[in-house]
Amino acid sequence: MGRTAATPGLGINLTVQVAKKQRPDQDARIDAHVRVRASAAGPRDRVPAVDIALVVAVDVTAERRDAAVAALAGTVGALPDGLSYTVLGGGGGQCYPLRGRWALAGPDDRLQAAFSVGRIAASAEGRAPAGYTTWLAAARELFAERALPVRHLILVTDGGSRGDGDDTARPDSALSLELARSEGTFTADVIAPGAGWDPVPLLAVAKRLHGTAASSPDDFAPAMATALARLRRVRSPELPIEVAVRPAVREVTLTETAPHQQRLEPDRFRDDPHRLEFRTHQWQPESRDYLLTLRADASNDPLGVPLQLAEVAVGGAVEPVVVRWLPSGTAADTARISGAAGRDIHTMNVSTQMRTALNHGYTALDLDRRERAEAQLGLAVRLATEIAADWVLDEVRKVARIVDGPQGRVSVGPAVDPGTVRQGLLNITSGHPVELPGLPVSGPEIRCPDCDHPAGPAAGFCIDCGRLL
Repeated sequence: MGRTAATPGLGINLTVQVAKKQRPDQDARIDAHVRVRASAAGPRDRVPAVDIALVVAVDVTAERRDAAVAALAGTVGALPDGLSYTVLGGGGGQCYPLRGRWALAGPDDRLQAAFSVGRIAASAEGRAPAGYTTWLAAARELFAERALPVRHLILVTDGGSRGDGDDTARPDSALSLELARSEGTFTADVIAPGAGWDPVPLLAVAKRLHGTAASSPDDFAPAMATALARLRRVRSPELPIEVAVRPAVREVTLTETAPHQQRLEPDRFRDDPHRLEFRTHQWQPESRDYLLTLRADASNDPLGVPLQLAEVAVGGAVEPVVVRWLPSGTAADTARISGAAGRDIHTMNVSTQMRTALNHGYTALDLDRRERAEAQLGLAVRLATEIAADWVLDEVRKVARIVDGPQGRVSVGPAVDPGTVRQGLLNITSGHPVELPGLPVSGPEIRCPDCDHPAGPAAGFCIDCGRLL
């Protein structure tokens, strides 16, 4: 069952699936699958160019400068009329416009810009590395002068100007502090040509500023065009997911599982300690999946009656989370993974573990820790085989040989290309929706081989004795 509502620029359809039968406990865990489908609403199919302020920061070393000039010329030559933009390069200095701080795309401007970007300087030409912090700070100052509805940075970097302060593992590093200042002011995408960059700070920039990070060939013009087209499809820069819970619910977590994997941080309402808001960003017509996990104390609840533990609201659409606590000695032990809701939630949990293992495996390879890489990539392969996530198998095959998929055995060769590993670290963080099991098929019933209890044709477990069918 789902609810549909409208928010400016989007129509929202919300569905919440949860296994209805749960085992009561003082610390009972309840998982629910939340799916938000956003459809386009209104007369416009994309953001008007006049509503966009764009900063393009190009940070490449001398060997990529010529390719960068050609890519930039193609990019600025294709900007739509009315878009406000600035091109930065050479350690944070302004390359274009030649006068003033902002250019306005148009026929005459495009000709001048395509020629003028030829003056862009490479990074580290007789200078200390500028650091990614420099680019973010420069963009933030520019956007303060151009308060348009959409403010976006595209950072093109081959890692040439990474500075000592670009350590996001430290909350007091220059980059961490600048990201905190920039969040909410503008969004950012990262395009990384070559393979000489460290993926960790680039992923941090993209995640904190609600964009994407992608590897690219030296000709990054197609990647720029893709980023700009995606930006113009955004219908809602921010869409909160509200979760209200009963007092018996002690803990609430919400994890996006597709198209990105990330745990969302909640904001609490000051006047209601049982209501939380999870902010999501950059919505275009699309579908996103979330795993909502509740920890509840069922010790004071009645058994066998429907109880609403929580309510989920997105853009005016509202759905309850309703369960029944089953008495001991029933089929409650298998309730969580029985039925369509249980299968979907099981798949989402497996998908989350699989993506985490894949990321850990690639990270271990980047650190040359082959034994850990094989263990984590093997786990990713085993889980991917279980839920038929073929894209994971393709990613693993780029860096290892799959010996036995169902058993999760892989072998990393003696020589793994570092560039492939680093490009993979960017590429595996986004895309790839969770493919949930299909609806139960019709057909003759089957019987449990242990207790002879009847079961439907698509049953995974016997609801009487719990045996795997």
